Amino acid sequence: MRIKGPGAITLVVILAVLLRAWVFVSLDTVLPQEGLYVDEKTFAMSPFVPGIEGFSRPPGMFVASLLLGVGDSVILSRAMMSLFSILPALALYLAMGRKGPRAAALAACLSISPFLVLYGLQLMPAVPAAVLLAFALLASVRENHALAGFLTGTAVLFRAELAIVPAVLLLLSFGSRFRSWTVFTSMAAAAVLPVVVINVVSGAGPVIAANGGENLWIGTRWEMISTPPGVEFEELVALEPGDTGGDRVFFHRALRSIGDDPGEWAGMGVVKAAEYFSLPGPGRNFETGWVMGKTFLLALLPLTLAAMSLGISGAFIRKPEYWVLLSVSILAAGIISSFVFFPSARFRTATLPAFWFLAAGAVARPGAIRRCLLPALTVILISVLLTYPGKERYGLTSMLAAEQMFSAGDPDRSMEYIQEAADRGYCGADLHNVMGACLSSSGFLMEGLTEFERAVQIAPSSPTVWKNYAVSLWSNGKYVESLDAARRAIYLNPLLREELGPILEHGEDLRLDGGT
Repeated sequence: MRIKGPGAITLVVILAVLLRAWVFVSLDTVLPQEGLYVDEKTFAMSPFVPGIEGFSRPPGMFVASLLLGVGDSVILSRAMMSLFSILPALALYLAMGRKGPRAAALAACLSISPFLVLYGLQLMPAVPAAVLLAFALLASVRENHALAGFLTGTAVLFRAELAIVPAVLLLLSFGSRFRSWTVFTSMAAAAVLPVVVINVVSGAGPVIAANGGENLWIGTRWEMISTPPGVEFEELVALEPGDTGGDRVFFHRALRSIGDDPGEWAGMGVVKAAEYFSLPGPGRNFETGWVMGKTFLLALLPLTLAAMSLGISGAFIRKPEYWVLLSVSILAAGIISSFVFFPSARFRTATLPAFWFLAAGAVARPGAIRRCLLPALTVILISVLLTYPGKERYGLTSMLAAEQMFSAGDPDRSMEYIQEAADRGYCGADLHNVMGACLSSSGFLMEGLTEFERAVQIAPSSPTVWKNYAVSLWSNGKYVESLDAARRAIYLNPLLREELGPILEHGEDLRLDGGT
């Protein structure tokens, strides 16, 4: 069947919207959609982290969150982002539809990419970056290198690792194509430099987002990659004596970790780079495979397998057009980023349009199926056989849902999700910390205190756990012990002093009066 004309595009859009609506409803029973989770909170609420100047997170996402109105309605913002994730399909259709029905059919497949559907329901940078790169590739197909460069530079403001693209493209542009690279890179720099200037002036340094050092450090240790977000991770990233704070601390930790054992770091890098190709792929703060299974998106993974396999085969052609070189450069940026930082299916989503554009070009040539068999087998073997600590965190999704339900004022539902997380194998200080909060808010003060004690034993350097423990001790009438716990929390994080002020003030009075 030929896919052409407004009617075909309309049908594809209708199917894509219906699929997203179905997944939206299905996912809401697994991970309630009315709240923000982990990174989303940081991306949507502020461009700055206290104590650090300049943009500490992707500046593009901060602007996008304002435009989406995240502060007004999270549900509406998710719906808008989900619809936004259809746009790469339009870009591919406009670029490749004229190459024939098979190339145009891939545009329809892109609109139901399980990754764009899933991550389109999250208020994070991957999908906006994918949209911008898709239209950058469309501009490149049409030989508009200035627009392609500007759109790629704008994508860098969402996913900073894409700054690698011009460097890789330079290696592929020597000779007669150097002029095209100069135009492309100049316009990419025009999109990025204003943010860099803001960060330089504010003291954050010549960076796009000032959390690069932390991500680099995380990528040097399996322990960091395998620790889920929460109080145990908070403990790992705590400042050491003599640290002055800021991202420079993590950058120096990363260099120290690499210098201690370069061979181990390189070996980790190879594993992480290979994981870039795994399906469904690892998720650092998101349980990708399990969530896809719950929403039946796993059934759509063969589409991504076909696209990646065809895309890989389409990258190796003689006398490639410039958009092919740009596509290869985008994929190289994703692989290098996985090697240096850490792999994530969410991060890879930003680079998926490059696979799809290459696949559309490859399928228009004879022998496409034969050439993609070896890449397909390689992706399958990596997906099935390759593993590492923390690749999957069983129960993480349920734990995130528990935290959201507690924040929404529903401790009973939160406890149900906590039990689900525990049944699926989740354990650690976060489990006991949230359970303690739920029990305490439901009136079971002693039971809550027991859970906080367990959390403190597991994560003794977490200021959040000590803060909650102090409050629980106070609620149970253990005032002197509460004062000691509050002081410990403030020692670990001085920013908690104001929040724990009442315990400090009244606890000291009770200590002087000889109270317990």
